[in-house]
Amino acid sequence: MKKYTLLSLLALLLCVSGCKTEPDYSDAVYMTGTLTSSNVKFLVEGQSTLGLTVTSTDKAEADVTVGVQVAPQLLESFNASTGRNCQMPPEGSYSFEAGDVIIPAGSNQSTQIKVTADADKLQEGVSYCLPVSITSVSNSDLKVMESSRTAYVMLTKVIEIKAAYLARRGYFNIPSFGNQENSPVKALGQMTLEMKVLPVSFPVGSERSANGISSLCGCEENFLFRFGDGAGNPVNKLQFVKGSIGSASHPDKKDHYESWVEKEFPTGHWLHFAAVYDGQYLRLYLDGEQIHFVETKNGGSINLSMAYDGHTWNDTFSIGRSAGNARFFDGYISECRVWNVARTSAQIEDGVCYVDPTSEGLVAYWRFDGETQDDGSVLDMTGHGHNAVPGGTVTYVDNQKCPF
Repeated sequence: MKKYTLLSLLALLLCVSGCKTEPDYSDAVYMTGTLTSSNVKFLVEGQSTLGLTVTSTDKAEADVTVGVQVAPQLLESFNASTGRNCQMPPEGSYSFEAGDVIIPAGSNQSTQIKVTADADKLQEGVSYCLPVSITSVSNSDLKVMESSRTAYVMLTKVIEIKAAYLARRGYFNIPSFGNQENSPVKALGQMTLEMKVLPVSFPVGSERSANGISSLCGCEENFLFRFGDGAGNPVNKLQFVKGSIGSASHPDKKDHYESWVEKEFPTGHWLHFAAVYDGQYLRLYLDGEQIHFVETKNGGSINLSMAYDGHTWNDTFSIGRSAGNARFFDGYISECRVWNVARTSAQIEDGVCYVDPTSEGLVAYWRFDGETQDDGSVLDMTGHGHNAVPGGTVTYVDNQKCPF
């Protein structure tokens, strides 16, 4: 008897340490739209309304009552886990129909509960988040899917902006980034380069046969964002050109990374691009979502102060052109920023339309909103003095919206 007891105990201990718990396949309810991400985007333009619902994994046999409430106590942990700095929308800027929703018998989706917000009472550039959480389930033995119990409603104020139109005739240079020893962008161990653009056209006909390139920003042969390459690739595909990384004092020891994004981009739509280098990886983001990455071999620094050594042109960092007066971009630009830190995807997404000019690591920040200095240059909003000097023909257009 004692032998069997010891064997039974041993079997129990082995099971405790090695047996796998069977997954729980019970039917459950969750905030609709949160299975892949708990974030729910809410663009607020004027008075705007968002309808939220609850979904059941199976059709309800009878009416199910689900309690839904705002849960501000969850915001601190949300910020900590995502690296964000979101705020609750201010008092009076929104209304929420707190209470219950009903999943009718024979359905798996509830009635709506509405969030209404007033853009006039939200600040530009502030990230707002309204956590909305399931608090109870009545008239049913349905559980709550914990990973999707809460929808984090991300409120973004839609703003009207001006933008610079380059029309393949204009561009901007940043003379203070030039190849002097004290250039703030000569040896960047980390970097984030952002630009918000709307392509109007890509090269066709004789323009295409000449080069087929539309340069966005950067330094030719050192680190450049551009569409096309003049070698037969699609003129509307985005490319890192060279991505030269290594010692600023030994260009011959640099590693070079030419990389295409496997996507063709349309005209007539605003696009926010960000290239992020963290010392090991180059990552590319579109509107805050990573769409491409390249692993570097040896790490090192990026030089944005000049075109790569050995070329006849003497370019510094430019916006809308490269390789001397060539390879122009036909489109609008509204934002361009250079950082000496690697921004996260959450930070990039939250800052598509605007960032605080005093943000840590922000080297230069240009908003092409039509306000220029006496010499026509666009002010570097950081106060660091890296103004963008126009060349060619630049015009400014009204009534553009962000984040559209």
